Amino acid sequence: MGVIKRQTIRGSVYSYLGVLVGFFTTALIMPRLMTQEQIGLTNILVAVSAIYSQFSTLGFTKVIERLFSYFRDKDKHHNGFVFITVAVGMVGFALSLISFFILKPYLIESNIQKSPLLVEYIWYLLPLIFFRMFFLLLDSYNKMLFDATTGTFLSDLFYRLGNLALLIAFYFNLINFPQFVFGYVFVLCFPAIYLAGLLIYRKQFNLKPNLEFIQPPMRKEMISLSVFGIIGGLSSVALLNIDTIMLNEYYNLSMTGVYSISFFFGTIILIPNKALGKISSTIIADAWMTNDIKTIDDIYYKSSINQLIAALLLFILMVTNLHNIFKILPPQYAGGEWVIILIALSNLIVASTGVSVQIIGTSRKYKIQTYSMGVLVVLVVIFYMIFIPLWGMVGAALGSLLSVSGASLLRVFYLRRNMNLFPYRKIHLKCIAIGILAFVVGKIIPVIDNFIIDLFVRCSAISILFVGLNYLFRISDDLNLMANKFLKQIRIIK
Repeated sequence: MGVIKRQTIRGSVYSYLGVLVGFFTTALIMPRLMTQEQIGLTNILVAVSAIYSQFSTLGFTKVIERLFSYFRDKDKHHNGFVFITVAVGMVGFALSLISFFILKPYLIESNIQKSPLLVEYIWYLLPLIFFRMFFLLLDSYNKMLFDATTGTFLSDLFYRLGNLALLIAFYFNLINFPQFVFGYVFVLCFPAIYLAGLLIYRKQFNLKPNLEFIQPPMRKEMISLSVFGIIGGLSSVALLNIDTIMLNEYYNLSMTGVYSISFFFGTIILIPNKALGKISSTIIADAWMTNDIKTIDDIYYKSSINQLIAALLLFILMVTNLHNIFKILPPQYAGGEWVIILIALSNLIVASTGVSVQIIGTSRKYKIQTYSMGVLVVLVVIFYMIFIPLWGMVGAALGSLLSVSGASLLRVFYLRRNMNLFPYRKIHLKCIAIGILAFVVGKIIPVIDNFIIDLFVRCSAISILFVGLNYLFRISDDLNLMANKFLKQIRIIK
């Protein structure tokens, strides 16, 4: 337990530091140093390589998570498991290469006029796909060796620190844009190289095969898990990246760059939800093992109301401060207001559903989660095809709102109907009413010319009113316990 606790704390620190550095680079620095087209290029390279690299794993990360325990034997080099992992990765990469070379003429022809930068740097996709694919596989394997923090550091913090260093060098004219792109690609590829070296150093990277160890029943289970892994993994990655790709398809890299910056602000709302998901999965899985429905229902309700409070406050602060956000960004990013509002609203709805994803994913009905993700991707693509040609990046944000929030509410309906679990109570309506009041107060405060003072006054008034009323009406027992502990420390109450 001590190892789990230490790694959980350390991993959380890496994640939150990564978010902080990411906000500093993505929201404050990149829009002032680079054109929208240059920002769009970095995002499209990440998006396309993410989908290709996820496919290249052929769903084997799910096999690693579920079946490595049967292979575990350090003296026997884990019965050739690394060989199988690398072999699957190479087969997947070969399939991705074939797809890439088939699609390359179309990609060049469709982007040569509207997005020439993508055509110029298209070959960088190959190393990105290869190394990001191997990072996904090696990180899953390394986690099963009881090292969950190295991958978190490399993916959440190292990448963003590397990007920040490159931006500083670019600002001081130490490197030009082509050199920045090369460095950016190297930073994205390096985690796989480091992780492979670390595993070799720890003598956990032996490529000796032992195919006799895999008996027909296990082979069948591995194939089944891989199929579901492909569907689930591709769906998750596609949901995060398909909007960027389709915006470039219908428009150009410039609009993609503006959208990506605006989208980033909207995703800030889900930061507390991501941390909760990582922590709650193990507890919910243990509760399912003993069929402890009461504990699951309690976690479901508390996660819903607590996430609603946190996400609603962030949503109100963001929407009432849009004029301040766009004072920070250069003028060419004006027009992204509705992207922020719609993405933030979508994430607010997702947050209010609490740990619904974790409940389904750790239950015997886990395949439903995979199927629902596949359906969600189809819905997203359909909505994007309808709305992006009509309204551009606002259409992409609207499509995301309708599909993602709709799927989240369907999960709630499924849990209510099939497991008799429901997160919402009358107290949720009280929280929303408090939020509406705080929003109105935030909007009627006159705009102050100095945006720093305006930001401080507006955020302070909203936060004090919102948190104070939630405390007064005891919306969340957890919030009141934290508040009472703080008030006792500063000796306001006994």
